[in-house]
Amino acid sequence: MNQQQVLDEKSSVASVDFRMVTFTLAGRDYAIDIMKVKEISKDNRFTYVPNAAPFVVGVYNLRGDIISVIDLRIFFNQMNRSDDISQTKQENMIILRLEDHTLAVIVDTIDKVVGIPSETIQPPHPLFGDINVKYISGIVESDKKLYVILDVEKIFNSDDSDSLEPSSMPVQVEDISVTPVTESAGGDKLNIQFISESLATFQKMYVTTLNNNWVGARYKTWSSARKSAGKEIQFSDEQDAIKFMEGFHSPYTGELWGEDYIQMLGKILPDDMGRNFYVLNGGCGSGYEAYSLASIIKKNHPQTLLKILAYDNDLMSISMAPSLTLDRDFVPEYYRNLLVESVSGRWQFNDAVKNSIIFEYHDMVHHANLPALDLVVVRDLLSLLRPESQLHVLSLIMDNLKPGGILIVGKNEEVDVNMGFEEKVVDGFTVYQKK
Repeated sequence: MNQQQVLDEKSSVASVDFRMVTFTLAGRDYAIDIMKVKEISKDNRFTYVPNAAPFVVGVYNLRGDIISVIDLRIFFNQMNRSDDISQTKQENMIILRLEDHTLAVIVDTIDKVVGIPSETIQPPHPLFGDINVKYISGIVESDKKLYVILDVEKIFNSDDSDSLEPSSMPVQVEDISVTPVTESAGGDKLNIQFISESLATFQKMYVTTLNNNWVGARYKTWSSARKSAGKEIQFSDEQDAIKFMEGFHSPYTGELWGEDYIQMLGKILPDDMGRNFYVLNGGCGSGYEAYSLASIIKKNHPQTLLKILAYDNDLMSISMAPSLTLDRDFVPEYYRNLLVESVSGRWQFNDAVKNSIIFEYHDMVHHANLPALDLVVVRDLLSLLRPESQLHVLSLIMDNLKPGGILIVGKNEEVDVNMGFEEKVVDGFTVYQKK
């Protein structure tokens, strides 16, 4: 590559300064600025609201927050309410984070995150789309597709959307059901049940046999401390739930793995890994864990063809993971010889590491197409799933994990060995090997 090509490539990389979530409505491609998107979801459990506008499907319980659900197809007169509104069909939802409120919009299909140079965005024109031009912030072409970029702030602060706020709607929200902790945690079953329900509401953590022992032990120290301070055992707000969860999450969450995890993984990797080695990293977040796995495996077995499927349903995190940059001075010594300097002057992992990882937006609950896996790492992810989904994902893992394959869960999670696993302790870490 000559000097001019290098400069052109640097210019191209630097110019991608606008990211958008793309989707379809009535066969046409649309997009929304990713900075307005909180997350993506699928659901059909909406609470009907009497006398609401036709495009308001209902309201939705988003981890304790009641938000409106707007069907964009109806809002833009691209379908009638009776066309395809089903109580059983899982709807594709984009959760928007606007200045004044949070709400969900239903679309036909959700495509992907697309990065473009902002200077390529053209002004809106009435000829594009079946949508009023005042709701369009621009038009852009990318990968041979023409996207209409919606201005969601204008759309949902317009006169047409006055009836969107759920605060004025009479609603009854379905309770979140969780599996209660046993009475072994001190006998205060009712208090623990309330705390379990509050954890589901405030922290989206569901108490089952997977984390039952940790919650029970934590309850003992929590209730003792609260009584000593003259406070109620039950949570009064979200901050209490956050305090209760202190100590639950695994080490190195949101950062590169440290020496203890590096040594553990090196010991559980098979001596003969064969030609190909497949890893599933569910709940990979912004990518630190996937990069840690890739680095450790490549260092131990440089000749193996490694493929890590790194999935997360946090759209913002997963879209930024492939371009993760680091301050080299704060990177553990173990990883430094795998870094290369980026255009910005910060550091990235080299191509050998980066090319072994496939970052994708996926919800593990809905994903079924997996290769035969050698290693699965889902630290703390299972506890953030509803009880029925925990079982579903564990079954999915069991079905796709090779005999002898390894499962690593969170430090405070325990898998039922009766599902077909053998528990192994390596340097104080508990891992699970498929029989």
